[in-house]
Amino acid sequence: MSATITVTVLSSIGFFSGLMIYVANKVLPKEDESLAEAARIKEFLPGADCGACGYPGCFAYAQAVAHDKQVFVKTPCPTLAQDKEGMKRLEDYLGLKAEVSVGKKAVVHCTGGSHPIVDYSGVQTCAAAAQLASGFNECPFSCLGLGDCVCVCPTGAMSIDQEQHVAVVNWETCIGCGLCVPACPQGLTELIPANTPQYLACNYQAKRDIPGRKRCPDGCIHCHICEKVSPEGAVTWDEKKDLPIFHVTQIDTAIEKCPRHVIRKTAAYEEEKEAVGASAKQAT
Repeated sequence: MSATITVTVLSSIGFFSGLMIYVANKVLPKEDESLAEAARIKEFLPGADCGACGYPGCFAYAQAVAHDKQVFVKTPCPTLAQDKEGMKRLEDYLGLKAEVSVGKKAVVHCTGGSHPIVDYSGVQTCAAAAQLASGFNECPFSCLGLGDCVCVCPTGAMSIDQEQHVAVVNWETCIGCGLCVPACPQGLTELIPANTPQYLACNYQAKRDIPGRKRCPDGCIHCHICEKVSPEGAVTWDEKKDLPIFHVTQIDTAIEKCPRHVIRKTAAYEEEKEAVGASAKQAT
């Protein structure tokens, strides 16, 4: 009799336990599938937890991608990771193509020639200073030199010229991650192809002029001379900003003819000049 009772009790416990598990499985919320997806995505990431992507670590970044794949499309992670094979595998897994900026470098569209009109003593960030009528310089489109771009640069390629109070880029250490672009409240930083020989070191937009403010002595005067003396297609005009855009063709005439001398050479220009010089020596 005792054995029968024992079997009955154990069977009842098993039955009710199974019933509770079944009910719980039906009623309680299931584990978020995105967590499992995030774990799979993390396997493709470098695991450095550097935070340069804007997330506290690789798993947090993987969770963001699991919820919204467009995070991967816009992130600088593929460039920062410097792992082309790993990123290619992740691209294939997600079925997306990342906007990898390999082969690009940052430039700053300002020479730092604008003088301050007020003694700014507020929060020492460009983002804060820009709230004061687009900054404290005569030119409302100038670099404020407080280093927001420097703070986000993962390789130390960005620095502040202490004499001109303008951000400068070391192309040797710049990896083209693009983190400096959104960090600049003045919209002065831009990624350009690394083989572009020259760029416009000015961002003065006359169409958005602010009364009482003026461009610096090096400011573009929108004369279109650079466009006129350049080969067709080498320079295009940004109608919204009323400023020239330089492409990969080396244009010595544009650099020489610019009345404000605001078209600056890049490292690519110097390399091309050296290559031409070396070829000439070999020919002789």
